[in-house]
Amino acid sequence: MIDIPERFIFMKVGNHAGESWEDILKRKRKEFEETGMTFWGYGGGACHPISQVQPFARLSLKEQGGILLVMEPVDSRADPDIVPAREYSSDGIEWVPIPKGITVTGSRHALVLDEIKPGSLDLPLNELEVGIGPSTGKAAETYLKGRTDKGCLVKSSKPRKVEEGEKYKLVRKVGFTAELRDPFAVLLR
Repeated sequence: MIDIPERFIFMKVGNHAGESWEDILKRKRKEFEETGMTFWGYGGGACHPISQVQPFARLSLKEQGGILLVMEPVDSRADPDIVPAREYSSDGIEWVPIPKGITVTGSRHALVLDEIKPGSLDLPLNELEVGIGPSTGKAAETYLKGRTDKGCLVKSSKPRKVEEGEKYKLVRKVGFTAELRDPFAVLLR
């Protein structure tokens, strides 16, 4: 069991762009073996690479020596266009080719990761809140309801007390983790 970091990035993960979760993990492990890193693609408005993930990760690096991505496997039916990205940018100005050996499909952004490892962790959402962006301070249990599938989270300074029977509904089961590496997150095209 892994300890919950003070600051981390949470993401629901699963099947994507016609590829099973198991096949994605296999491909990402091969990418790591060949290149020493992986790009973990994602989309949506949450966790913007430049305005949210990068500053959050830099502060986390300074305060706790690194930043961890924690992944909750879910039954995903995400089936976006499977066009692979050709270039990435850490600042939105300078674009460079995706490193040879890395494939990112159906995504506008990517986290830059070290090796993805299995890791058991129970996240009590009532003890967490959003750490950056327009929802800063919002309780994780409220923020992650519905379609929201990722967030830059921190331990709450005022965790909500819950009834015994309510606890099981508020725990997310993390199955995989990975350390982010500089530049932490990038734009894709």
